[in-house]
Amino acid sequence: MRILITLLSLIFVVSNSWSQQFFYKLYSGNGFDKGEDIIETSDSCYLVAGSSGSWGGNAQAFLMKIDSMGNFMWSQPYGGSESEESVAVMERPGSGFYIAGISNSSSQGNFDAMLIKTDLNGNQEWMKTYANPAWDRITDAIMTKDTGIVMVGYRQSLLGSATDMLLIRMNKDGDTLWTKTIGTIGEDQATSVTRFQDSLYIVVGDMFVPDSNLVKGCMITFNDQGTILSQIMIGPKSGSYHLSDIALGEDKYYVVGYRLVNEQNHDNYMRIMDLNAVMQSQYTEADNSPTSISDSQFEQVVFMPDPTYMLSICFQYRNLTNTQFSYDLNNGLYDAANAYWMGLPTTVIINEGIDQCNEMTVTRDGGFISVGFNSIVNDGQNALNGGSNIYVMKYHPSHTQALLTDTVFTLNQLVEIIELNQTILELTMYPNPTSNELHIRLSEQVSGDYFVSDLMGKRLFTGKLASNFTIETDSWNKGVYFLNIGQHSFKFIKE
Repeated sequence: MRILITLLSLIFVVSNSWSQQFFYKLYSGNGFDKGEDIIETSDSCYLVAGSSGSWGGNAQAFLMKIDSMGNFMWSQPYGGSESEESVAVMERPGSGFYIAGISNSSSQGNFDAMLIKTDLNGNQEWMKTYANPAWDRITDAIMTKDTGIVMVGYRQSLLGSATDMLLIRMNKDGDTLWTKTIGTIGEDQATSVTRFQDSLYIVVGDMFVPDSNLVKGCMITFNDQGTILSQIMIGPKSGSYHLSDIALGEDKYYVVGYRLVNEQNHDNYMRIMDLNAVMQSQYTEADNSPTSISDSQFEQVVFMPDPTYMLSICFQYRNLTNTQFSYDLNNGLYDAANAYWMGLPTTVIINEGIDQCNEMTVTRDGGFISVGFNSIVNDGQNALNGGSNIYVMKYHPSHTQALLTDTVFTLNQLVEIIELNQTILELTMYPNPTSNELHIRLSEQVSGDYFVSDLMGKRLFTGKLASNFTIETDSWNKGVYFLNIGQHSFKFIKE
């Protein structure tokens, strides 16, 4: 298969033991594309999870694999007839990947928690949803020591009602071991979870405090059995607090979020704690004056260990001096001892519309990689952007200059690119899995035939290629099938 790849500017710095890559790239299709999570895989590549409308129809959960330099390798969509979102991806070494998120394809209009297991190439092995009359939203997930899954988020019993914090524990086969909700009379939610011992977890989020009638930050410790071991409320000043992420250092926890002063003014917040959750220091940004308002929100934090002992924090801020811009991103480096900004050049992502960072993770070379989305990109860069595109930024502290982001174009495709009859085509196939109909769309009209085969290679159906065509699958048995076009084979599932 020939993959269309456009290389963007890439800087290499070579150390004695490894090569450190630095890049900022955009990936886009013809729909709204959002990057939600990223991990470094055991083969030193990266896997991006998110949601996208670029496969046609409603938003689909997806995985995209890129190599160590950010070059597209493959992508796979997942979901049914309605909408799916993936918010976390986890690797089960030697077996494949888990994708956690939400789905409403099997519900009565509400969203349910969702877990997908794939093989090492992203081919779906199974998909499970966890039906509940309430509206469930998953915001994060983490793998347990026994390769099970803990998912966190929030549950809303009725649309428009208050939410409760939601914790779900599954085994490696996706079977539910326990479900726990923690709530008050107000808005409660979990936003991020981390495992800090073999069977202990910390989740951060928000919880309503009746005494103050405000929402404050909340940090809860629990074990593998779902027993709540401790609960700490966080919010030293007046106003509501939101906690967005937690990172584990060598002997500290770093919690970030923001304080809500009003809808036009948010203040960055950070707390540093020891391993017993005893506060070492905390910081709430203060505006310089009533007429000089800085509207900013810490979104993600990652700890980079020896030899750098740094934090990287990405915060979203609103450019109040230019009405064409809304929320932009600033990626800065801080010392791990006190979280002071180190004065090094920061990488900024500035576009019209919203720029958002959804995950940062440390990489094996001592740097970090982050993922998010841009809603609008200037200067002709949105040529392949159907509404929003995914960004991936790879960085290492040994590189002392900011990365260029304003000259990067959206030339990296999110969906599959194939070569057929010496023509480069974009192929879209949905929904996958399918129940009644499989829709295929090609970016250009080409001549030729296609055929469908079963898992044993037996031809079941043959047809003529068109720019848009549909394969009726209603009478087929459940199982795995392949759409074959030229030398390319695309797996789909009949459910």
